[in-house]
Amino acid sequence: MAVLLPVERKTAKARIFLALVYFLLILGGLTMVWPFLVMVAASFSSGYDYYRFSPAVRAVWDRGDRFLRYVASNYARFPSDIYPDAPSYWSSWIVVSRDTKAAGAFARRELARLDDPATAARWNAMADDYAAFNRAYDIRNSVCSFDPRDVAPFVRRTFERRLRERRAAGEALPGVTALDLLNREWPVRYSSFFGIRMLSQGRAPLHHATWDYPPDDPKMELFQAFKKAYRDEATVPMSRTVPYASRPLWRAFLRRHGETDAARADAGFYNPADPRWDAFLHEAYPRRLLRVRVTPALTGAYRRHVAQTCRTPEAYRRLTGRALRSFDELELPAYENSTLWRNFIPQVPLAQLDVLSAERAWWEFLLDKYGSLEAVNQTYGWTLSRPEDARIPLREAMAVSFAREGTKDFLRGLFANYRTVGEYLFLRGRAFGNTVLLVVLSILASLTVNPLAAYALSRFRLRATEKLLLFLLATMAFPAAVTAIPGFLLIRDLGLLNTFAALVLPTLASGMSIFILKGFFDGLPRELYEAAEIDGAGELQIFFRITLPMCAPILAVNALTAFVTAYNSWEWALLVCQEKSKWTLAVWMYQMSQEFSGQPWAVMAGFVLVSIPTAIVFIACQKVILRGIVLPSMK
Repeated sequence: MAVLLPVERKTAKARIFLALVYFLLILGGLTMVWPFLVMVAASFSSGYDYYRFSPAVRAVWDRGDRFLRYVASNYARFPSDIYPDAPSYWSSWIVVSRDTKAAGAFARRELARLDDPATAARWNAMADDYAAFNRAYDIRNSVCSFDPRDVAPFVRRTFERRLRERRAAGEALPGVTALDLLNREWPVRYSSFFGIRMLSQGRAPLHHATWDYPPDDPKMELFQAFKKAYRDEATVPMSRTVPYASRPLWRAFLRRHGETDAARADAGFYNPADPRWDAFLHEAYPRRLLRVRVTPALTGAYRRHVAQTCRTPEAYRRLTGRALRSFDELELPAYENSTLWRNFIPQVPLAQLDVLSAERAWWEFLLDKYGSLEAVNQTYGWTLSRPEDARIPLREAMAVSFAREGTKDFLRGLFANYRTVGEYLFLRGRAFGNTVLLVVLSILASLTVNPLAAYALSRFRLRATEKLLLFLLATMAFPAAVTAIPGFLLIRDLGLLNTFAALVLPTLASGMSIFILKGFFDGLPRELYEAAEIDGAGELQIFFRITLPMCAPILAVNALTAFVTAYNSWEWALLVCQEKSKWTLAVWMYQMSQEFSGQPWAVMAGFVLVSIPTAIVFIACQKVILRGIVLPSMK
């Protein structure tokens, strides 16, 4: 019966009541839809805009937001040295993405400069020159703001190629996979390529004065190839791999010594007459980028330095692995990756040091191409008085690259998370097949074992029916964590650990389903059964042709419950099946949430994907459930 009669609906109180009811329903719907929209939007986001927790991806319609997202893909932190006119409080991309008003104004101002034909021509020339320079620059003095999602595919392709090459060379490698080859060459063993992070390699302290690349490190050497692949495969001037600049080190050194004037700081850069430059090179500049102009006097000083440090030639041999009869045999190398050589650098006068840097390589590139500083100024619109002041045009290259392929890059980035999830979840051997088989068997068991048990309890009036029902209710009183231990012990005693039967058998019967079905069967008219018996029908015919068709809504509920339980149960599968070949998608999704904890946007894409089958099954069962509810009420 309706809550309000048709006559009452026209009153003011009734209308207010109905409006309140509709408002609460809409509010309740939003509380369900809003988190799902946030999750879907997060699955298309990146490290730049994930922490907005917005139900929509702003970059879809906002070109300025797409530009900043593009910049964020090339830099882990906001590059304030490239954009000195940006707000000073932009310390991280989280701050930038949430400051939508200032970020939009900044991006529009940056991109508007390309609207002027003269400026666009200069910036395109600068960007193309930078691309040519960057491709030829020393990869070991470059930094890479790489996407962690690209590491595993690159390493897998590399070792698959190496395996093919070794087999083509005639080397017998029976049963060896690319992952096996990696574990043979690297000191750390990995269970999958997705466990490789390259985080320590990406955070190498290139700025540290006494740091140098560790010798004979295969993982670091592969990281150099990884950086080079980013640079070589870029179709626009800007790439994730950029030269490591020395000017920020110089400015940081001066700030530590109280210098705040930017003009004075830049005037001292590469200026031997400035005493601060001498102190900077000997105290703070990376010594791996210094080269010694060897003289007999410096060679003698180096021999004395080594003799004072090592004391004996035997100690020198143990330290370096090189035999030496006398320290007089030592020669000072222009460069050597050793602690002895790096510790000797503070004793070398400034006049005997050659300084390598990205800035120096850049101005030498410009002078070699244009012939003079005046020609560079004319082409770039600069007014430089010395080549040392030429800056690397990263700002121009960024804007030009975005103007050329920013939209395509954004569209590729939208689905990058789903590509990663697809490779991780659906290329895991039998994970998908295991999930399908487990779900199908669980649903079949729920639609056969449970109805048969409930039918027997309802139809035959057993003496122990009440006790059996109490037992079934008792199984609902304990959480899964409590029953996991005895269940595991039982599976172990049966010898079923690491078998597919360990996943299927616990789903054959459900106390909740039996209890609900028994109550529903009790409500069916007894006259139906008596008429069927008079017509000569057996129990199985009565069960399948009369009882089951009448309880379709309940069976739909049970099937839905069985599907959700089997599809989402990762704890039990992880407990009884340690072999990864038996794992289901739910277990791999749990593993992904752990391995990709630093990339929650990729995890969100995984959650969206694995929720699709549940939504489809729920929609399919919903029609049956509603039909069972609505039609009887209409009758």
